[in-house]
Amino acid sequence: MALTPNAPFQLGDLPEDMKILRKALRETLHDIPDAPADGSERRILNLACGRADETGVLADIFGGDNRLEIVGADIRAAEIEEARLRWKAPSHGDIYTRFHVEDGKRFLDAMSSNERFNLTFMRHQNFWNNPKLWARMFEGGLRQLGEDGLFVITSYFDVEHELACRKLETLGAVKVADHRNLDSRALADAPGKSVDRHIAVFRKPPSGTPGW
Repeated sequence: MALTPNAPFQLGDLPEDMKILRKALRETLHDIPDAPADGSERRILNLACGRADETGVLADIFGGDNRLEIVGADIRAAEIEEARLRWKAPSHGDIYTRFHVEDGKRFLDAMSSNERFNLTFMRHQNFWNNPKLWARMFEGGLRQLGEDGLFVITSYFDVEHELACRKLETLGAVKVADHRNLDSRALADAPGKSVDRHIAVFRKPPSGTPGW
C-alpha cells in the first residue's frame, strides 16, 4: 500500500536509507508465513518513532490491500510534528495515520488491553541505554499484538541488538527471523554503527506462557 509523503525529507541520506530498509525488511520477512496475517484492516504501532521516516516503508511492506492505520508515539514534540505534517493521509483514503507526543511507556500503559495491532515496530531501539525502561516498552508492545502479530526491531550496533533480542526472548517472545543488513550505511559518530544494521522479527509469547 503506497503512502506518499507530503514534504521531502530534510536529510539527504534518508531516501537511500529508506530504499535499503525496504529491501532489508523484504529479505527478513521472506520466509515468514502470514507476515502479517490477512484481514480487512491492518494496524501498525510504531514506538519511539521520532520523525517516523519509515512510515512509507511500513505502509508498503505491511499495509496489504485493505484499510491501514499507523499509530506512532515519541516524547519529542518537534519530531512528532514533522511526522504529522509529512505523513498526514487524505481523509477519503484507506490509510490513516496518527502520531502522539507521549512517553512510550505511559502511552502503552494508557492503551486499552483490547486494542490490537498486526505489527509493533521499534526502529533503532535503545535497550542498552535504559534496560528497565525499554524492557517495559518491549513488554507493552508485545501485549498489544494480535495473535498472529509481529514485533520488529532494528539496531545500530551488534551488541545492543544481541541485548535487545535476549531480553525479548526472556519475555517469552519467539524469534522468527534475524537479518544482518549488509547494505546498511556506516555512521561516523561511533565505530561499528550503521543505519538499520540488524533487523529481528518476533512473535508474541504463545498462549499459556506464564504471565501472558
